[in-house]
Amino acid sequence: MGESFPDKQELQGRLIEILHRISGADPASITPEARLMEDVGIDSLGFYEILIEADTSFGIRIREEELLKFRTVGDVQNHLEQLSLQRSHADQA
Repeated sequence: MGESFPDKQELQGRLIEILHRISGADPASITPEARLMEDVGIDSLGFYEILIEADTSFGIRIREEELLKFRTVGDVQNHLEQLSLQRSHADQA
């Protein structure tokens, strides 16, 4: 099997780290229910930083049209988890 993919907890931790770095928001406030723009303070440029960070940190490419649909931290996390599952199944095939 290829490189091991982060589990759910690790993925969430790294996502919080990324969002904190982009927005400067208190990591404790970056919960799955937190809204990206209103609560975390991600602006339109920040969305593109998420795109770049996901690729750099996880090797996951988020399509731009998908990214713009995200409203909460949980939306991003669920999307990354789904993509990582698809990728790990592809690695096993």
